[in-house]
Amino acid sequence: MTPAVTIVITPRDRYSGLEECVDSVYRHTQEPFRLWIMDLGYPSKVIEPVRRRLRDHPEARFFELGLRTPMDGLREVQHLVGDTPAVVLLDNDSRVTEGWLPPLLQAMRDGHAVVTPLILEREGVDRGAPLRNHLYTGELRVVDVEGTSYLIEHKHFRRTGVADLPQERSQTETFELHCVLFESELFRRIELPSMVIREHLDISLQVAAMERTMVVEPKSVIHFDNLGTRMALSDMRYFFYRWGRRLTGPSSRLFERRWGYNFYSEQAMYNWVVRRKAFLAARWFGAPIGVANRATQVAKKLFCRDWDPLPDPDAASRRLLAAGVPPQRSHDLS
Repeated sequence: MTPAVTIVITPRDRYSGLEECVDSVYRHTQEPFRLWIMDLGYPSKVIEPVRRRLRDHPEARFFELGLRTPMDGLREVQHLVGDTPAVVLLDNDSRVTEGWLPPLLQAMRDGHAVVTPLILEREGVDRGAPLRNHLYTGELRVVDVEGTSYLIEHKHFRRTGVADLPQERSQTETFELHCVLFESELFRRIELPSMVIREHLDISLQVAAMERTMVVEPKSVIHFDNLGTRMALSDMRYFFYRWGRRLTGPSSRLFERRWGYNFYSEQAMYNWVVRRKAFLAARWFGAPIGVANRATQVAKKLFCRDWDPLPDPDAASRRLLAAGVPPQRSHDLS
């Protein structure tokens, strides 16, 4: 049978979890598919078991690209997508669930170019916590501070319990790369900038400029780990590379060149990285969660600076796309 979709798995924040991600795809996907695995420097103990498992699966293909960011890895294979009507980008720390693919494909057949499932997470590192919303719908907003306009990513129903979430398909202005389905033709046309911060917002603006729609389909559900399990040393290396200032700062400046906006949350994101690094390092050394949390507070006092000049930036903001899609000022990818 002709594959309905090409599923592309990339590492997000860590290497471990790839085997579980692949397992969830094979357990919960009944439709024919192609599977592409982006080997962005996986350690052999993580990638080799997956290679052995898929040795006799002609639909599976590995791309050995070396250490690089997810967006740079995807750009290497973007031109190869085309033999299937749809392509799904799936992070290796996400898990698909039963019946996840048909609702996404149906939404695409209904004319939507980008379709994201309902993405659920568990609270922090508490693996026994109930599931809650990580991403439903979102919108792009702008707020002015001392004559400068800053971009805000506003997420609806953030951290809402599952029972309180809407169940109908809804249009959205943003998505995230944990799991997202693209119409293949559109995926080949979009630019994939070399970014590690808010790259999904760049793509969202491109889709809006093409006058194509993006929707959330809650009949499809994905579980996202959200750094809830302790990392291996190789995971730490990738996280520190992926979220290092050598990449995060230039990513923000690249977005600014391309679209003309700084992120209001830019400093808050850098602070999150510092706190998360301190937490992950403490946990790797065996510290209990409480001790690791205290380590993040120490790191915050020593290495973080605050920039949040407005008491309620969301209330002071306005919808960006209400005035139309802003002109793209640059097509630089790096």
